[in-house]
Amino acid sequence: MVQDFFTNLPTEITTDILSRLSIRSYAISKSVCKAWLNLLDSDDFDKSKLKTPPALVRFNFTKRNSTRCTIFEIEDEDEADLESHDRHYNRLTDLEIPHRNITSMECVAANGLLLLYSPSPQYIPHVCNLITREYTELSYPEDYIPYRLLQLGFGVSKISGQYKVVWINPETGSDFHCVYTLGTGTWRRVQAGAASGFQFCGHPILCNDNLHWQVLLYDSTNFIWAFCGFDVETECFSIFPFPFPMGDGSGYLSVLRDYLCYSCYAHDDEIVNGEIVIWMMKEYLVVESWTIEYKISINELDLSFCRRYVFVEAIKLFRDGDVLMLVDRSILVYYSNKTRTLQQFDKYQDADAKVYNTAVIFYPSLLSLKNFGFENVISL
Repeated sequence: MVQDFFTNLPTEITTDILSRLSIRSYAISKSVCKAWLNLLDSDDFDKSKLKTPPALVRFNFTKRNSTRCTIFEIEDEDEADLESHDRHYNRLTDLEIPHRNITSMECVAANGLLLLYSPSPQYIPHVCNLITREYTELSYPEDYIPYRLLQLGFGVSKISGQYKVVWINPETGSDFHCVYTLGTGTWRRVQAGAASGFQFCGHPILCNDNLHWQVLLYDSTNFIWAFCGFDVETECFSIFPFPFPMGDGSGYLSVLRDYLCYSCYAHDDEIVNGEIVIWMMKEYLVVESWTIEYKISINELDLSFCRRYVFVEAIKLFRDGDVLMLVDRSILVYYSNKTRTLQQFDKYQDADAKVYNTAVIFYPSLLSLKNFGFENVISL
């Protein structure tokens, strides 16, 4: 009989070896034999240390009144030697979430956990792990007024490791918002501080331990657009300005390779089609470091861009400079930095879908929601 020396290794060495696996390889390893299954499922193995490549989760509404989630693992190695990224998307899983006839869904990722909510008050916010197929429903803050639109954020602190949900008070000029720390079961008020009087717009993104929104302030003569940051650790708000001439708030914030980015559609009324412009903040919170990284013509795309506003969100920047973008929250578009061309990405199209809603990059994790003490963890 061949002896399995792997199971006789010290726990710390075994953990170090297995922590180098991807989520897909980890799942395959559990199927090798019963001994490996017991080892990988044991409490001695810290699943949080698994090294995972980023994944793309695609949400769309189906004809069966549910939201379908399709998850693809993205490999980003040595792309400069590849003709196409198309072959490097590994399908991990599909699952469906009842959506109770809501019209849209927002998703905010914090490491391997996601916050799902709808601006519509008919949908109770969920924190979920799509890999472990777990979710839990959150309560509303005491200050929430029924049937008011929801604006939420979700982040994790690298210092304390705490995951926090931020509820933005929709009242104009509000001087407080609320925070829910996973594991505590309660909401707490936090002062708006520098963000007092600002209206929050769009969904937030997490960069450098801070959540970020576009915000708008009305004064007696005009509208003032700015960015708002919320430090997940200190729970303080800050405001920093748009660099001129970034735009009028019709673009989207995102994170590309740990840099805060802003994508927008620049259109000239005298021409039919415009161009996609992607700004990148090279030094965090240094306004002067905003730099235009891409100006991408869309003339070759048949997307009917014959209008003033088109919403563009850059969601993934590859090592060779290629960019994956979401246009109008429905169309995945791929830009080749080598050929300087755009093409519509049909890999994720679903014949059963009625409406394509959003796409989000996250890092898969096997962290269980039960670790936070939730009593109402539900399996998808």
